[in-house]
Amino acid sequence: MLRQRARAACVAATTLSALALAAAPAGAATARLTLYSDTGFSRPTNSVSYETCDNFIGRVPGQRVGSFDNSPLPGCQVVLHSLGGDFVLCAGKAVVPAAYRQVVLYSIRTGTSRACPV
Repeated sequence: MLRQRARAACVAATTLSALALAAAPAGAATARLTLYSDTGFSRPTNSVSYETCDNFIGRVPGQRVGSFDNSPLPGCQVVLHSLGGDFVLCAGKAVVPAAYRQVVLYSIRTGTSRACPV
């Protein structure tokens, strides 16, 4: 009888532990974005990490973006709001086309990001 109770208690504890682990939230993914003022990826102006693609708007010091390193979350995109119009960043590293380098603001929002060409 005592052995059955011990076994039942062990099974119950194991089951509760498994349920607790299953209910624990997984580590949230983190996205990263670095904007550079030059086209050589060497003069960072902004560097942010984020865990959701809630609408976010940031300013660009110096109002110039020449290149970027963008690792967005799935379903997120980064948009440069430049004097030449809006430019959606690809996922990866790339140089910003000359017409879109004069940037006042950038935003992080829901959308898709294509991979940058290699």
